[in-house]
Amino acid sequence: MKCFLRIRFAAFIFVAIVGASIIANANATEIDFDTEIMPLLSKAGCNAASCHGSAAGQAGFRLSLFGGDPEHDYRTIVRELFGRRVNLAHPNESLIISKPTARLEHGGGDVLDPDGEPANTIASWIAAGCHRLQVRKLDRFQVVPQEFVADAVPATLQLKATAIFDDGLERDVTPQAVFVSQNESALVVDELGVATVTAPGRHTAIVRFAGSVAMVSFTTPIGSDSIVLPETARKNGIDDEINGTLQRLRLTPADTTDDASFLRRLSLDLTGRLPSPTQIERFVGNDEATKRSSMIDELLESNSFVDYWTHLLATQLRLRKPGNDAVAADVFYDWLKERVADDTGWDEIASSLILSEGDSHQPGAATVHRFFATAREEAEYISEVLMGVRLRCANCHNHPLDQWTQDDYHGLAVIFAGLERNQVVRFTGRGTIIHPRTGASALPRIPGDRFLGQDRDNRQEFSQWLTRDDNPYFAKALVGRVWQSLMGRGLVTPVDDLRATNPASHPNLLERLSRHFVDSDFKLRPLIRLICDSDVYQRSSSPLGTGSIDDTRQFYSQANSKPLCAEVLADAIGDVTGVADDYHGVSRAINVVDRASSSESLQFLGQCAPGENCSSPSGSERGIASKLHLMNGELLNAKIIDSDGRLRRMLRDDIATRDLVREFYLRALCRPPSDRELADWVERIDASEVERKHERCEDFLWALLNCHEFTNNH
Repeated sequence: MKCFLRIRFAAFIFVAIVGASIIANANATEIDFDTEIMPLLSKAGCNAASCHGSAAGQAGFRLSLFGGDPEHDYRTIVRELFGRRVNLAHPNESLIISKPTARLEHGGGDVLDPDGEPANTIASWIAAGCHRLQVRKLDRFQVVPQEFVADAVPATLQLKATAIFDDGLERDVTPQAVFVSQNESALVVDELGVATVTAPGRHTAIVRFAGSVAMVSFTTPIGSDSIVLPETARKNGIDDEINGTLQRLRLTPADTTDDASFLRRLSLDLTGRLPSPTQIERFVGNDEATKRSSMIDELLESNSFVDYWTHLLATQLRLRKPGNDAVAADVFYDWLKERVADDTGWDEIASSLILSEGDSHQPGAATVHRFFATAREEAEYISEVLMGVRLRCANCHNHPLDQWTQDDYHGLAVIFAGLERNQVVRFTGRGTIIHPRTGASALPRIPGDRFLGQDRDNRQEFSQWLTRDDNPYFAKALVGRVWQSLMGRGLVTPVDDLRATNPASHPNLLERLSRHFVDSDFKLRPLIRLICDSDVYQRSSSPLGTGSIDDTRQFYSQANSKPLCAEVLADAIGDVTGVADDYHGVSRAINVVDRASSSESLQFLGQCAPGENCSSPSGSERGIASKLHLMNGELLNAKIIDSDGRLRRMLRDDIATRDLVREFYLRALCRPPSDRELADWVERIDASEVERKHERCEDFLWALLNCHEFTNNH
């Protein structure tokens, strides 16, 4: 018994001495798990999605994706499997080293050099006791240069990554950083940060370190000659930003579009409606230098603008009928329409949505809370629609490509958990959200900012944070949607995915427009006016000259062609043919509130389903079902042959073929036919037999309403 006690006492003394040695060594070396060990595992690819960073991990070993959760990874490495992954007595025999160095069988192969600095650093950390010291936190991560412009390809440069910590330490972390090209066919970045540009254009690379990311932009000319822009290429600050990029790329911008094309584009973008032949003739015949700006103002103040932009915002807000309650949807739509008519600030609209309570059958925004069955669904909605970020990616794990954590996701859900979502919406405060990682109730939290007090209504505090002038998301989220609607492509694509690893095509422009939006009290009309009054918006959709380069990379050297949305296309067909529709008592498709019960024609034309995220670029191609419906469906054919339609009336009045062709060209394409087009159509249509001529006129109108020039805003 005494012998046993002596052995146990000796063992205790040995462990105490070793432990004291480990602690002393740890204090001496201060190897930090979060900022030194985790980046090495990321560099080796251990926490990539194809390896242990996948949702299920690999071979029973799971790390957080790209090291997004160091606390989880520390527990997994040090404490799981009774500590078998680390060997304090023999660090180099630890599984965390022997596997990636291929000393033991490893599915990922040899990803660490057994004699290299990363393996030695991990071994030293284990020898020091494999503590999570957290001696410092990463304060800033930067890569230089942030932007690289070269005169020709190939071009090579060395990137340098620097970590600045909260204790004042600055460290060159280029060897530990992860470099990822966004387009490896045009840009290659090796593991030491040497970047080689192999194709002209603008390309980006992502650089990651310790959960932070930075972007580097590489630009090389597409064109061969330097360009000198005419004075007409600059109308406001938007043009300055876009033209600067075009000059670096040596892309010549297209000429300003003609008056008729401008009016068609503007009218469709601002009112969702084709201009009438009278409007076109009056505008084209106006010689005033300010007529375009005046027309912008005129349309912005029209009732048609209110109708169309209420429709657009209702779609972006994913308006739908809660259950079978059509009254609630109608009331919400009317409330939104009043806000658009009064040019109420978007900050006030957003606050009303967040804070709304009361009877959803009374004028107000309370219906929005009834769109969702759960608080988590509302949190995802709020983050995507009002913040422009995809917080839903942080539901099951920290966001792999952004800063958002599970605490952010479930903390935002808690803010809306206390709502009772019946006809009368009220905050009861009784809801809870279980955090999947801890199994306990999640704490209310403003995403990326701070935790809030418990057992209270935190919506007011969240709303105030969201709509602050300096909020990094709120203004950009709506600015991006407005820009995409008018220009056919978002500055950030998708528009609801704002993050460092999805950079804006023109970041300075996005900042500039967002500041203008804030300075204009978050009002919609001043922002739209600024964009429409720019030369960039008013450019032709055709490149300048036969030798110019078609801007397929979307640098805005020319206007984008945008397919008309289902509702606008249906209304345009009705306006041209003179045959109105009846959508359950509503004559215009854009005024339909309940899209769930709208006509099959609109659904075939690609109508956004109620409640769906319809933030994809409007420049996407129309689907095959829509094209077939236009070619063969009743939507067109019935209107073309309608006895009260415009075509039949003109034929009964024996209108000359030349005049008939001109009339429909003006109504559909908003321009007169060219001499060649007119001659061709007259030759094809005119026939001796009356019936035959009627059929050919029907074919002419069918062809006109199916052509790309009509079905697109260009």
